[in-house]
Amino acid sequence: MKRLILLFVFLFGLGNSYASVESDFFRNPEFLMPKLNGNGDFLLVKKRIDNYNEIVLTNLNKYIETPVLKVSTQSSTYISDFEWLGNNNFAISTYDDINGGNLYLYKINENGKAKRSALLSNTYVFDAQITQEDRFIAFRYKHGKPNLFSFDLNSERHESQFRSKKRITKGPLRNGRWLVNHSGSVNVNYDTEDGQTEVYVKYPDSKKWRQVWENSDEIEFKPVMFIPEKHELLVLSQKDEGYLKLYSYNTQVNEFTNIVYQVNGRDIANVLINPFKPELIGYSYIQGGVAHHIYNQTLSELVDKHTKTTDIPNGYVINFSQDYKKVIYINSSIDKPSKYYLYNQSINESMLLGEERPWLNKYELGTSEVITSKSSDGVEIESYLTLPARTDNKQVPLLVMPHGGPLGVSDTRHFPIDVHYFVQQGYAVLTPNYRGSSGFGEKFLNAGKKQWGRLIEDDIESAVAKVLDKGVIESSKICIFGISYGGYSALISAIRRPDLYRCAISYAGVTDIPLLFSGGVQTDNERHQALKDILGDPDESWDTLVEFSPIYRANELKIPIFIAQGGRDRIVEDEHYFRMKYVLEKLDKDFEHFYMENEIHGFKLVGSQIELYIKINEFIQNSFVNQETIKANTADE
Repeated sequence: MKRLILLFVFLFGLGNSYASVESDFFRNPEFLMPKLNGNGDFLLVKKRIDNYNEIVLTNLNKYIETPVLKVSTQSSTYISDFEWLGNNNFAISTYDDINGGNLYLYKINENGKAKRSALLSNTYVFDAQITQEDRFIAFRYKHGKPNLFSFDLNSERHESQFRSKKRITKGPLRNGRWLVNHSGSVNVNYDTEDGQTEVYVKYPDSKKWRQVWENSDEIEFKPVMFIPEKHELLVLSQKDEGYLKLYSYNTQVNEFTNIVYQVNGRDIANVLINPFKPELIGYSYIQGGVAHHIYNQTLSELVDKHTKTTDIPNGYVINFSQDYKKVIYINSSIDKPSKYYLYNQSINESMLLGEERPWLNKYELGTSEVITSKSSDGVEIESYLTLPARTDNKQVPLLVMPHGGPLGVSDTRHFPIDVHYFVQQGYAVLTPNYRGSSGFGEKFLNAGKKQWGRLIEDDIESAVAKVLDKGVIESSKICIFGISYGGYSALISAIRRPDLYRCAISYAGVTDIPLLFSGGVQTDNERHQALKDILGDPDESWDTLVEFSPIYRANELKIPIFIAQGGRDRIVEDEHYFRMKYVLEKLDKDFEHFYMENEIHGFKLVGSQIELYIKINEFIQNSFVNQETIKANTADE
């Protein structure tokens, strides 16, 4: 009876707030990624207007907005990207989970209106070539192989431009990757296969490819830009001290010459290249969960001017006009949705273009901090704890949210929407960057290999212990929730530590590790080898893979479980969900389930997300209510 009363009080007291909170946090952004054309006269932006996502063209000289393409927010088709192709042409990419991608090409006429000039199926922009008005580099698969084509925007013979003889990717590594220079010529061809990385370059005055690198992939060698007149290949590599740095590599003598960019104790996250000419303009890295951007002198001065005109720090450059007279900034503050600004150097003014989620301004959002802990083997783990804005000095429940991956992915503090949704519901949220997370160097990344359910979970538990030491968490109300690997981690953590967690939520989580090696992966040598490297060879480690698979240890589960899955998930197939559901039912375990037949890996439709997160929040709260009931009954006895 006490359980029913507590549950009724909870649902009656909070149920009315569900629809508004979920709708606010999971609705599509209103304004996203504005992009200037080269001369700074026009702006493209993705907007949400009513129930549609639209690409809108703005004439900055007249401030006239014109809708170009719109797609329903509930459609299976979504706008994936848009790019300027010179000053007067642009492309919009859409993607449908069933039919694939489409590329819409537009041209701006003398009246400043955009008119569609072509529709290309299963075609993507590889390089916009924005200094050229008549062509761009298009990417398309032909006969199952990747190809690049120089597409003439003035020609009406669209499909004829994709004939095999027209492809510009004719290097030695047919299925490799490519770099294209600013004049539209392919000049770098590279690939990694069977543990060996090969890199070839081609000089402008030669038809021959020259091999400049061949080595084990233990040393990463990722070409960024080739400057043939200097015989210089700019390369990201971790060859020194295990952190990604940008090096200059001499292609005449095949030797590293000097370090161009580096950050102590962190990987370079991104190298910034001027889209109008072959020059570096800066780099970025992540530290303390925050993106740091280091620019050349010209951009640094512009950032300073913008900051002074707005008095808003933490801005970084998205794009700029060719003459630097106009610059687009994003203000991506920690724990707040992004805002976008246009700085006009000619008049030294900044104007707010739009906000991603202005409706969230009515909420008192949480604040995050960096948490460092020592794992079971002494490895230092960086995590982020986000607390509700007002706790009245009371202890709050904790939701632990390990990210997916697990390798090569990391969490940041740049307003993760699901984190702040749960914080708004009154939880503290912990997002641990366990071993295997990106940005912390090669040694830390590789330390996550073959550690599913082992040291990775030790890392997570060390972060939880450190947070508990702060005294702000109600230790009897801790749950764990994740997607993909995070979903796996939630299930295996429930088995490992029923004393720590009160419930676990697995969203598109792996439940059966050996199952990952079945199906199409058996004929995909590259993926099969990658899985063996990350998980272990099933021919040698079958018992270990089974031991750390939640489905084979479901009998050990002692806390409530929630599993969710999309029927069109191609990353973690729904067989993982159905096997786990079957076993939990047979064992008569306390669990709930949620399946959306038409959803993918990480639900795409807003309605699906809202429904899912309402159910997850109810599940967590019910788990806490049940815990209180158990305590009360124990006290009565």
